[in-house]
Amino acid sequence: MIRATLGTAGHIDHGKTSLVEALTGRNTDRLPEERERGISIELGYALLELGGGMSFSVVDVPGHERFVRTMVAGATGIDVALVCIACDDGVMPQTREHLAILELLGVSRGVIALTKRDLVDADGAELARLDVDDALAGTLLEEAERVEVSARTGAGLPALREALQAAARAAPPRGGGRRVRLPIDRAFSLRGIGTVVTGTLWSGALSVGDHVRLDPSGVEGRVRSLQVHDRDMEVVSAGSRVAACLTGIDRADAPRGTLLVVGTAPPTSYRLDVRVRPVPGASLPATGDELEVLHGTAESRGRVVRLDASGSLAQLRLTTPLATLRGDRLVLRTLARPTTIAGATIGEPAPARHGPSFAVAARLAALLDGDPFLVVTTVAGAGPFRATDVAAAGLLEPEAAAAAVGDAIAAGTIVALADGWLAELGWLTARGQALTPLLRARAADHPLAPGVPSAAVGGDASWREAVVGWLERAGVLERQGGEVLAPGARASSAAADEARNAVLVGLDDGRFSPPRVEELLAPLALAPTVAKALVLVLEREGTLVRLPDDLAVSRAVYDEACAIVAAGAADGGTYTLAQLRDATGTSRKWAQALLERMDADGFTRRVGDHRVLRRRATPKAPEGLGR
Repeated sequence: MIRATLGTAGHIDHGKTSLVEALTGRNTDRLPEERERGISIELGYALLELGGGMSFSVVDVPGHERFVRTMVAGATGIDVALVCIACDDGVMPQTREHLAILELLGVSRGVIALTKRDLVDADGAELARLDVDDALAGTLLEEAERVEVSARTGAGLPALREALQAAARAAPPRGGGRRVRLPIDRAFSLRGIGTVVTGTLWSGALSVGDHVRLDPSGVEGRVRSLQVHDRDMEVVSAGSRVAACLTGIDRADAPRGTLLVVGTAPPTSYRLDVRVRPVPGASLPATGDELEVLHGTAESRGRVVRLDASGSLAQLRLTTPLATLRGDRLVLRTLARPTTIAGATIGEPAPARHGPSFAVAARLAALLDGDPFLVVTTVAGAGPFRATDVAAAGLLEPEAAAAAVGDAIAAGTIVALADGWLAELGWLTARGQALTPLLRARAADHPLAPGVPSAAVGGDASWREAVVGWLERAGVLERQGGEVLAPGARASSAAADEARNAVLVGLDDGRFSPPRVEELLAPLALAPTVAKALVLVLEREGTLVRLPDDLAVSRAVYDEACAIVAAGAADGGTYTLAQLRDATGTSRKWAQALLERMDADGFTRRVGDHRVLRRRATPKAPEGLGR
């Protein structure tokens, strides 16, 4: 069974709706206003059975210039175009705009119906053919078959059906294995049934019972029932005209332009990185230009930021977000005097905000032109990622992303890390090369503390542990607790031991009022960074206790001071600064520093000018804060 979507195109009053009715028996003008005025305003739909297991879901679009947005909504996602050009008028302005839109949307299969053949003679029909040849020269539809036809008399209809059969067979297959995407063009409520949405299924297969999501709102629901041209279906395939009854979703949740998805949702973003292609005779938009951006049934406004010198690569910054995938087509129109000036192909559906640069342009070009393997390796060049990230970013379908990752791992381009993380081998190597001299310098400058926190490896904390593990296995670094250090680096050396002993001996000799640590280290001529590291190590070990005002004592001396206070304030008593000063033979400054540290440790509590023991205090001092 070949099922595809056929979309009409052409100038107003060139017989699109009449021709569809002649082919299908159905008048697609459903609104009273359309029938009264004789012009199409909304999209119309019909089923065209071609025989031989082939059928078209026909989307009849309005031809008036005021309804180009509606035309784009109908034309996006069609497989075959039926371009209607009246023999008595020839190619008209809206014909040219519709042809340009089909070109920008990449519609490469079609049939040209030279309508109203009964109104002209042979010479008039020949003139119309020449006009069509000129309009289609150099376009994707240049080789499309031309058929002269009259909806009023029926002349040419059999030949037109044969041409449409051939076009249906030649149409590229739909992405049946891709994620489900249904752009909604209409939503309404039926009593006893619920909310019904309609649209042309772009890709995937939609089934009764599927859990669905509406983007960009994120509202979720379930498919209660499905119809294709009034026929109940359990499953509908890509290319079908679908009416889906949804539960858990109100009509207000599904305005025109909403995208119904199943599975991994396309990213919804206020920014799109694209390649712009102007229509013939138009210039590429400049940075700062504000344009109307049409995507399927959705529309937004976007400001252009050029990303390269040619101006063909650009970032569109939108006023309302769009849910898109890499490779989707956009139509760009001016605002002041609405005119289609360009189309765009999406390279990155959810990029960061950036301006022009060589790196940005190179990445975007790779995403636009590359196969799945190149897409995955391009993503890897920016840092660690998971295969699911590629699909979530809208760059590849989930199955294609997994397959491309497998190929890249087999080729040795990408390395599998822990917890599902992946990274480009070149990225990992560069990270290791940058880290090696830093760790060596740290070991040389800080012999007592050669390690640095693992955060120094940099990057996102979510993948940092996986990267550190690979760097350790590669021999770039070693791990010690929460720190990383150069291979073989250890927190000990003869010079470090000498300095350590000098500090500890000096502190013990000074008792309750020793020299400052800086004074003890001065004779050793240590680098400032080494001296600072030494103090930190001693404090972590608990052999040194830091006091306010950059003072310090040994742990033994601090414990002795705590025992003096505990004895003096026993049994609910109090202890004063003067008492500690006298008991230790030190100065007021040192006694005050000792008491403040005891307060900070929770050993004592100040009450006015006195100290009382906290309930948990014991004659032995508690652990130091830095221990």
